[in-house]
Amino acid sequence: MLAAERLLQIQDAFGEHLVRITPLDLDGETLRAILYLKGGTNLRVTEQWEGQVLKRYSYYWLSGQNELKTGWDNSAHHTRLTTFPHHKHEGRQDNFQPSQERCLEDVMAIVLPESKKARSEASCAN
Repeated sequence: MLAAERLLQIQDAFGEHLVRITPLDLDGETLRAILYLKGGTNLRVTEQWEGQVLKRYSYYWLSGQNELKTGWDNSAHHTRLTTFPHHKHEGRQDNFQPSQERCLEDVMAIVLPESKKARSEASCAN
């Protein structure tokens, strides 16, 4: 899948939940972008495609202060995990866990409810 095509898919699927998308790299089948969510967090997205197959990915969800909330990727370095090479980093890089989330759509199913919750709590605090 071409990166520009994927970027349009992301906009169509999640645009209503985003403040903006900042493309960093659209190189053939490699996409790098930052998705700024309405809840004040952001998601750093890297995807490498071969045709319609997602080969490599990383999705790093950061707080408004750019602190790691959760990062998902399939870099082949945590071989002891049952979901190898798929894993996530919870709260910090050295806290890695098995992960069933293997694409942006899976990750957004986790991120969006949390983002909405943060927006709701912020509006109630005023």
